[in-house]
Order: sequence, then structure tokens, then C-alpha cells
Amino acid sequence: MANLGVLPQVNNDHEDHVDEAVQTISSLAGIGPSTMSTEPILEGVFAISKPTTKTTPQILLDLQSIFASSTIFAPLLNDIRRKRAEQESHQPAGQKLKDEERDGRFFKLGHGGTLDPMASGVLIVGIGRGTKHLSKYLDSTKTYETVVLFGLSTTTYDIEGDEIARAPTTHITPELIRDKLTTTFMGTFRQVPPIYSGLKVDGMKAVEYARQGKELPRNLVDREVQVHECELLDFMPPGTHDIHYPPPQNEQEANENRETHDTIQIAVSSLPAAKIRLTVSSGFYVRSFAHDLGIACGSVATMASLHRSGQADFYTPPFPSSSSSSSSQPPNDTTTTPTVPTTSSPPTIPTIPYETLTTLDESEWSSQLSNTLLAWMKQNPPRDNKARGPGRKARDKDIVRQRFRGEWLAGTKRERILQQGGKVKGRLSKKGRGKNGDLGAGDERKE
Repeated sequence: MANLGVLPQVNNDHEDHVDEAVQTISSLAGIGPSTMSTEPILEGVFAISKPTTKTTPQILLDLQSIFASSTIFAPLLNDIRRKRAEQESHQPAGQKLKDEERDGRFFKLGHGGTLDPMASGVLIVGIGRGTKHLSKYLDSTKTYETVVLFGLSTTTYDIEGDEIARAPTTHITPELIRDKLTTTFMGTFRQVPPIYSGLKVDGMKAVEYARQGKELPRNLVDREVQVHECELLDFMPPGTHDIHYPPPQNEQEANENRETHDTIQIAVSSLPAAKIRLTVSSGFYVRSFAHDLGIACGSVATMASLHRSGQADFYTPPFPSSSSSSSSQPPNDTTTTPTVPTTSSPPTIPTIPYETLTTLDESEWSSQLSNTLLAWMKQNPPRDNKARGPGRKARDKDIVRQRFRGEWLAGTKRERILQQGGKVKGRLSKKGRGKNGDLGAGDERKE
């Protein structure tokens, strides 16, 4: 009998090698025992309030450095470095992965709809797994507040473009604007995008053609857009607004065009303007709306400012009131209450101001950002690679048969090919068919 009092010694060489490999990978990734954390790996979708003068790519690059030095994203950064170290270990000798961190890109970041530098407001950002869910935000409903300046037309359809035309504005009244908003720009209609846009024509952006002084190979195609809400918030007569024509970009340009700039600024101050709120579908260009509104009112117009106050579930507090609650207010009353349009579900997630992320301590914004990402992760759990779906559903025998040219669509592949005027090959060719065109014995196919 075996001696049960003495247990055989277990060989732990395999476990030792595994532990050594894990320690090696962790050291390569910069993850030591002191950096390992039980905190959750935060990823998902959130939104910030974008300021003017900042471009969308610049903001994403700034977020990279802010999050890389933060505490709440340390587990995610450690996980990224660990996976990268594993990939490096499988690379052939002499080959290395591109060092993304050298370029300041620590995380996978993306946006759910860009904003022009002069625009402000909701900018949806995805981090980690959240980047794979950004496409649905591109098709979501958006709410904008824009100021339209009448009497001046520019190349870019906004105040930053070069002047190309002026028109009289003495007939522009709040009543005229309200009438055009209701009769022309409500509901579904077709809109032509501006030339200064990112739409591609023959593989090249339309804005690049304009900047290089080239003509478009073909005109931009109009697209169907939908306006759920279009409301005049405020009418500003000449001399009552503070719209400024953009100053020159550099000193040389300032010296050369100072007289022209001052002349245009005097003209801008003597023109009327209107503040309008729009709740629109995807693909809507507010600059084109401003341009078309000027023409509809018998003049010309350009966009002076733009603020995106809502997109999907995100909003910049306080969210503007609906048209039903403010239709009785006078034109010059800009007081709003934090209600939402009735045409879409109310947004419930406030944005985080960009200035809060860049100037304040992490403790001032980490709680709000963590709660937003944790809520997103709960609604979008990671996919289990081992889990498989139910597979293709069995066809219902009671399903309605399809018709083809006045008769029922054939039920077998060979019959469908012959029914549609095609030729059959292989076993289904003439050599494999009988005198009546049927398959020979034993050649029936199961479908």
C-alpha cells in the first residue's frame, strides 16, 4: 500500500514560467505591483462642452495628455500597455510596433460629430470600446443656436469668410423672419451643402478645391434634411449687437487689410441680426441655412455664431426651452427654461466644460466623468467571445412567397436560374438534365 501520510511533491516549473512571463510583460508595459489597481477599467462615451477657436482634433489631442496623467484612466492605460507588450512579444525579430505614445496618443479616442473652430457646444467623445459606438451619434438629432447676420454674404457662408456681396436690409423684420422659418424651413426639404465643407468630390474634399482656387468637377448634390424645430429667439436691430468681423490672422495681413477690415466692421454694426434655435436631423448644415434664409427674406445673410446645445443624450446646461413654451415671449426676450423639444427624447447627460478638464484639479471632474462612463458600461457590457448567438432562424412555412415577373419565385437554385434567364453550369447544365430538362435520377439537390 502507498504511504498516504506523505503527499507526492508537485512540479511547479510550469507555474513558475507563467509567473515569470507575466512579470516580464508587466515590466515591459511599465506595470509593477505598485501600479496594479482594482479600480475598474473605464471606457465608453461622454461629452464635453467645446469652446470656440479650438479645433476638434486639437481637443482630442489635449484629452490624450490629460487622461494619461489622471488616476481614473490609469487602469485603462495599464491594460493598453499590457496588451501592447504581449503584441511586441509576438513580433518577428527586428520588427516593432509603432510607438503611439511618442506622438501623444495613449488611448483610442474619437468623436461623434465634429464642430468648426468658430462653433461651441456639445462634442461627443468615445474612449476605448466607446469609439465603436460613435457612428450612431452621427445620425442623431442635434439642437443648435445660431446668430444670422443679414445684408452680408461671404465665401464660407459664415463671418470668417471673405465678403462677396451686400444687400438692403431695411425690410427685414421679426415678422418676415418668422414667416419664412415656418413656411420654408420646417419639416423635410432638400438642402445644398456649402462648398467649404468636408464632403469629398472625386476623392478630394470640396473645401480643398475652394482653397486652391479650383472649380468643382461637379456641383454638390442636394440632400434631404429634416427640421423638427425652428424658432426665432431674438431679433437684433442695427447697432444693438456686438458681432465682430474676425481680425486678420497675422501682423502683415493686419497692416495690408486694416482699412478693409475696419470698413467691413462698420458695415457689420449697421446690419440687423437674428438668433435662431434649430433642432435638426443628421446632415444639416447651419451655414447653408443662414445663406438660404437671407435669400428667402429677399436679401443675403451669413452665419455669425454657432452653438450646439444638444445632441442625442447630451446637452450643455441649461438646455433651451421648447417652442411651445416660449412662443408667447417677445422677440427681444431671451429668457429660457431648462425644458426640451417635444420632437425627441429629453437629453439627460450634461457635458463637462473643456476649461474644467484643462484648468481644474482631477477631483473636480473625475466623479462626473466616472459616473457617465460607468452608466455607459452598464448599458453596453463587453462582448463575450465565447458566447455565440442563436444562429440563423428557421424559415417559417407560413411566410409569404415572393413573386417574380407575375409568377411565384422558384424554390430551387436551378429553377431560379432558369426562371431569371440565366445559364446553369456543372451538374445543372444540359448534360446533367433529362429530356424534359429535369435532373437525372439521384441528382436532386437538397436546398
